[in-house]
Amino acid sequence: MRSLADLVTACRAAGARPAHERRLLAAFVRGAPLAAAGEDPAVPFPKSLRAALPELAAATAGLATVVTEHPGADGSARLLVRLADGQTVETVLLPNAGVCVSTQVGCAVGCLFCMTGRDGLLRQLGSAEIVAQVALARARRPVRRVVFMGMGEPAHNLDAVLEAIDLLGTE
Repeated sequence: MRSLADLVTACRAAGARPAHERRLLAAFVRGAPLAAAGEDPAVPFPKSLRAALPELAAATAGLATVVTEHPGADGSARLLVRLADGQTVETVLLPNAGVCVSTQVGCAVGCLFCMTGRDGLLRQLGSAEIVAQVALARARRPVRRVVFMGMGEPAHNLDAVLEAIDLLGTE
């Protein structure tokens, strides 16, 4: 599961209706446990969806995990993040409630001043992997703004970036 569409498909397969999907996606974006999304008595989750929550939670948690954290003197922190396939990217917690996320593993542009492109582009990140970086940041501190300037060139992965922006902007 690398895209948000994959996550929605998994939710629907477990019996989620649109109201349930929105709650699950909102919990994911906030960096909150998915199980918390099922606690609203106004729109109870079907039994099949409640049973699938541990598997969905494991899948979203496995999208991105912090390997190391390097705090900066200015209040920033560089996170080395491992993706489900073992590849790593950098996510940077910025001062003043910001986060800088990566959109690719490596980069095809090859700017001389940047180490990211030295091995070229290894792969594009899926929209769920991009959002997972924001969720990791929000689990550590409040985030009010997201910058797409980490590893890779966001315009070269535009569909996934726009899908992530859409979810981040609505939830």
